[in-house]
Amino acid sequence: MTIYFVLLADTLPLDFAGPLQVFIEAKRLGLDYEISYVSTSKQLSCDGGLQLANLAPLPPTLAPEDIIVLPGCHRAFDAYSTQDARETIQWLKNVIEDHTVLTICSGAVLAAKAGLLVNKSCTTHYQLIDTMRTAFPESHVLDNRIFVEDTHIISSAGISSGIDMALYFVSTQFGEHIGAQVAQEMLVYFRRTGQDPQLSSWLKYRNHMHRSIHKVQDAICSNVTEHYSLEQLADIAHLSQRQLSRLFSVHLGISPREYLQHIRIGHAKQLLKHSNHSVEIVAQNCGYSSGRQFRRAFTQTTHMSPQQYRLQYSGV
Repeated sequence: MTIYFVLLADTLPLDFAGPLQVFIEAKRLGLDYEISYVSTSKQLSCDGGLQLANLAPLPPTLAPEDIIVLPGCHRAFDAYSTQDARETIQWLKNVIEDHTVLTICSGAVLAAKAGLLVNKSCTTHYQLIDTMRTAFPESHVLDNRIFVEDTHIISSAGISSGIDMALYFVSTQFGEHIGAQVAQEMLVYFRRTGQDPQLSSWLKYRNHMHRSIHKVQDAICSNVTEHYSLEQLADIAHLSQRQLSRLFSVHLGISPREYLQHIRIGHAKQLLKHSNHSVEIVAQNCGYSSGRQFRRAFTQTTHMSPQQYRLQYSGV
């Protein structure tokens, strides 16, 4: 797998560097993919004057698992009218089939010009929403979103939202625990609006910077089947049980036991959606002593049975 960052003159530096850092951090955790920086030119100047050199040419073909990332450009409609942009648009038309495409900010305009957003829901920088709706009426351009996923296209809004989108992609593609570790390493938290794709269980409750609590969360996320007592969790944090409970309440708004339940239910949802395991096997893999105990906990949390959840969300 290769992740291709497709670059043009006047690329916005944070559109490029933010998602790139997410993929670099994930790769450091052992993920097996390459990162390539491609353009019609060997060198170019980003918005603000940053020079990029030794860029690889646009590849003539893509492997089915390859991923395309389209950062935005300053003054997008002008930037995407140049000869280099026209060549890039034609290349996208030629090589993109069912490949995953990630757009940041005005990168959605480039995707739309290549015909990748026909009958697709998408988003972009708020200042471009109305212009995109007029220029590309066949696309469903949504506002007030951090990012939008529609089949194999994920588009994000302005600039820093590309980090949120990249974290989401890493979490769904490679595992929620990987996304959580990357978010923690980058000292960022995951934002979303009520209509964005659902925040993963591993990323939720991570928008704090207390190292002892993160250590406890890391232990729980890495050992979902472990029957941790409050005393054991306090030992991991090198805190008293009372201190740990108070810090969880202050920083997360829930207790350590509630967080453990939250992670177990989140893991169970993934197994129900993406495996054929029986409910009893799912219960065992999520640390429950019996299928009955699991069904009760799952129903209390989701207001539906595990079987109902599987029927509704399997294959989504």
